[in-house]
Amino acid sequence: MALVRCTQCGSPRGRTRRYVVAVKPVGYPDTAAICGRSKCGHPGLVWLDESEKVAYDNGERIFEVPNAAVKIRVT
Repeated sequence: MALVRCTQCGSPRGRTRRYVVAVKPVGYPDTAAICGRSKCGHPGLVWLDESEKVAYDNGERIFEVPNAAVKIRVT
């Protein structure tokens, strides 16, 4: 599952996933995708794990975050 982190907070370190690439959400930096770290309000990049990167390379542009409350479109 994709995670959103700003450039200041840096790449996420998952316990079971390895995040390999950051992609820009639609409208970045004027985006509704905000860093998921506690108390951070900066615009975020969408970090993809290895299987999501393969999907991205194959044209997929919509990704889910872990709680499945939203999906995020990337460029």
